[in-house]
Amino acid sequence: MGKGGIILGLLALLLGASGLGLGFVSFINQPTNYYSYHDTEFTPNPAMVYIPIPNLALVFESGGPVSLHLLFTCSARCLGDVASYSDLWFYFMINDVQQTEMPWARTGGLESNTNYEYSTVSLQHFFTLTTPGIYNITVVVLTERVGNFIRQASLWIQSYPA
Repeated sequence: MGKGGIILGLLALLLGASGLGLGFVSFINQPTNYYSYHDTEFTPNPAMVYIPIPNLALVFESGGPVSLHLLFTCSARCLGDVASYSDLWFYFMINDVQQTEMPWARTGGLESNTNYEYSTVSLQHFFTLTTPGIYNITVVVLTERVGNFIRQASLWIQSYPA
């Protein structure tokens, strides 16, 4: 074998080793996914009280700094009210603390003349957790009128190394 063949062989080995290294790094940095889905209807009651959505909480342990992407979706029905609001409000809750600094979602209608309105709700946020520990993440909902409800609620969390 000539000098060109030896150099080409060494170059191939170098490229192969770097490909394995990049593959390993990509494998290590894959997100960890947590998911919860609640198919049945949930009617928050009483009105004007923040209530955690049942069976939707996700509990996980973080060993170090991680970046989290939270995504909540559901279908909501708000009763019509000709004279007032009939809204649903949604917030994330982490370790039993409502996250008022994070985004929130609102659906419903003002002075609606229909019996009820259906809508799709989506609430998401991306942030970094720096403290290791066990985390309990869920969504709370407030209704302005008894009779409003949600269904097909899902909570998806993706955790990436920070």
